[in-house]
Amino acid sequence: MFVQTQRRLFTVQEYHLMSEAGVFRDNERVELIEGEIIQMAAIGRRHAARVDRLARMFSRIPESLVIFRVQNPICLNDNSEPQPDIALVQPRADFYEESLPNSGDVLLLVEVADSTVNYDRDVKVPNYARSGIQEVWLWDLEANCLEVYRNPTANGYTSIQKFERGEIVSPLAFPEFAVSIDLILS
Repeated sequence: MFVQTQRRLFTVQEYHLMSEAGVFRDNERVELIEGEIIQMAAIGRRHAARVDRLARMFSRIPESLVIFRVQNPICLNDNSEPQPDIALVQPRADFYEESLPNSGDVLLLVEVADSTVNYDRDVKVPNYARSGIQEVWLWDLEANCLEVYRNPTANGYTSIQKFERGEIVSPLAFPEFAVSIDLILS
């Protein structure tokens, strides 16, 4: 007899109820991706240093233009609430206390990846595209390069560029804000 198993997928609302009920430990790093609760990898020294460098750099953008979020959740749809390393979102008076930023609020998402680069590239980035996030940066610490994803469609991003040492890139939302690859990867 063949029995087909099925996954039990969760909604954002169920995910929040589980958190409120204490299903997850206080320091447990999890996120909801396409209905699945994913245990996030521990943050290593290299990863933390790159996120800190990016945080310092992006903090130069005037606060009247952006809210800068570090490893905080965003709500993509009823089944996904990832926690990107960095999110630049539209300014809002309540700083998203009433509701999390959604894809329409996101100006730029940044994922910093070492051991999770394949998961980020193959699962999270396409999820961001399906949700309409206009621009995603994936800092690949193993290859020492930046992958920039733009022009989202239901099938992924139509524009993918790779930047390496010696190059400069600017976010679509802030074209005057130049980011040196050397500064981040050093």
